[in-house]
Amino acid sequence: MKYDPPFQRTNGFPPVLILFGMMLLLPLVLTDTYSRHILILVMIYAVIASNWDLSLGYGGIFNFAHMTFFAIGLYGYGILAKVVGINPWLAILLAAMIAVAFAALLSIPILKLEGVYVILVTIAASQLVLKLIVSQSDYTGGTSGMVLLPRLTLGDYKLNSDGRIGYYYVGLFLLGLSTFFLYKFNRSSLGRAVKALRDNKYYAISRGVSEARMRLITLCASAFFPGLIGGFYGSYVRVASPDVFGLGFLTITLSILLVGGVSSTWGPILAAFLITILAELLGDYGIWRDISIAALIILVIILYPGGLFAAVQELWNFADKSKTALIAWYRRQYKAGSRKVLTGAEEKMIKTSHGMVAIADTNIGPKSIVFIHGNSSCKEIFTHQFRYFSEKYRVIAIDLPGHGVSFNARPEEDYSVQSYARMVADVVEELDLVEPVIFGWSLGGYVALEYAAAGYPLSAVSISGTSPVSVFPDDMPKGYIPSPHMELAGKRFHSGYEKQSYAVHTVGTDKPEAKMFRDAVWRTDGRAREYVFSKLKTVDWPRQTRLLQKGDVPFAILNGPEDPFINHSYCQSLSYGNIWTGSVITINGGGHAPFFMKPDQFNQQFDAFLKSL
Repeated sequence: MKYDPPFQRTNGFPPVLILFGMMLLLPLVLTDTYSRHILILVMIYAVIASNWDLSLGYGGIFNFAHMTFFAIGLYGYGILAKVVGINPWLAILLAAMIAVAFAALLSIPILKLEGVYVILVTIAASQLVLKLIVSQSDYTGGTSGMVLLPRLTLGDYKLNSDGRIGYYYVGLFLLGLSTFFLYKFNRSSLGRAVKALRDNKYYAISRGVSEARMRLITLCASAFFPGLIGGFYGSYVRVASPDVFGLGFLTITLSILLVGGVSSTWGPILAAFLITILAELLGDYGIWRDISIAALIILVIILYPGGLFAAVQELWNFADKSKTALIAWYRRQYKAGSRKVLTGAEEKMIKTSHGMVAIADTNIGPKSIVFIHGNSSCKEIFTHQFRYFSEKYRVIAIDLPGHGVSFNARPEEDYSVQSYARMVADVVEELDLVEPVIFGWSLGGYVALEYAAAGYPLSAVSISGTSPVSVFPDDMPKGYIPSPHMELAGKRFHSGYEKQSYAVHTVGTDKPEAKMFRDAVWRTDGRAREYVFSKLKTVDWPRQTRLLQKGDVPFAILNGPEDPFINHSYCQSLSYGNIWTGSVITINGGGHAPFFMKPDQFNQQFDAFLKSL
């Protein structure tokens, strides 16, 4: 099941809402006509470039007739509004439809072409339209163009009045409408089909995606708003000139696209502000303007091949990494007492081969139990087990690297199931534990199985909320229930809504006692989620399966049948060589975290398992 939340529940919503609010208020601050003129041009270029990205970036179609869509909108508006005399607002809409009709015709000769041949055909088509416009001088003005095109009005109010504020807000509305369309299109089934053809053409075709149909849809979809903004531009500057077919418009628009980053809805919009304002500021420097913009493109491509949007993402990643590290530092310094209330155990930091990790350790007991928490959790999630077992056993719980109050670690080296297992082994060695019982929950269950399969010392292993995997990724659909929240488990950046939703579904409650888990999700290094899940394919899953089938290690599974993630029937059907009681233990009402949701039943069953060793 594809996780596709509404935009208002993503991380992008707050900054977009803030920026849009700033754009709404900006004309109240910038009251001079020239500043508003520059901002109107920014919005026009942003619409053109972001829609070009739809065909060039997302569709992989090297369409160099994209500026022709804009030119057709411009001249279409001029002819319809001035020559034919229809309402200017209607003329803008009809001009956009003419641009779409041209895009449909353009798609025919390039349906089976690739690469440079598409470029040649689209450039030729652009020149053909230019020659056609110039030749019809009675209607288009020929090489001189058209002047005094009708302005837009609302009743008796002219949009160019009051410092062009009317044109500013119409331009902002069109930019918002275009961006909304692109966002929805790229996340629709059509958008996924378009990207599939770009990334793996023949596989997509074999799955029933029609290349001809998708190219037609892509070109038509990328033509509508450039045609619309072309008509708007004509009503604004009141001139339609053949210059729109020249290198000036093409160079600036292509620069915006490259600097912003292809295949990113927001990149070209960000770059439109930078390039347009820079081009205007350097307008008096002649050729040096073009040299400066070219140098900027080269610099961005070298430093950030993904464009400005990639730079913004990198900045966001740095901020998230710094935020989670700062939260962990603050909690280490000032919240140790509240954690001790939950565990009743001493907290200490241990240096391992995969970073500094925090543990809670009761320090006493003839036998030891090591608890390993799940993804985006913390050691305090085992608060009920500390209270129940600390009188009879030495209880240890570990904050995985990037979790709880452990330090953030190196993503490539330290965020993987294998690295976590090695880290647990380092803790066991540091504490001089003799064959401890290893318990793992959810992701921690895989860490526990990897620890056992790697031959590290233990007397028994138990898991909960974990579905054993033999063949990856084939067994994943069998062992797990399709759920949007499964994708959240491997998603680096969570919005506030996503953090809350993931926490509630994982521990099965939004009650106050689950606050520790919700706080743990906020603290977790997002790179840990992303890297661990991306490296699951590197785990030796058959080795774990052989361990369970051979039965050399006493083993127990304690699951909640209502687990929203785990397929309980699949876990019951697997072959185990030495599973306690001969089958999976069911804890009714336990959900994904039975040790937390139903601690009394869980503790009694787990205690019985420990006594059987």
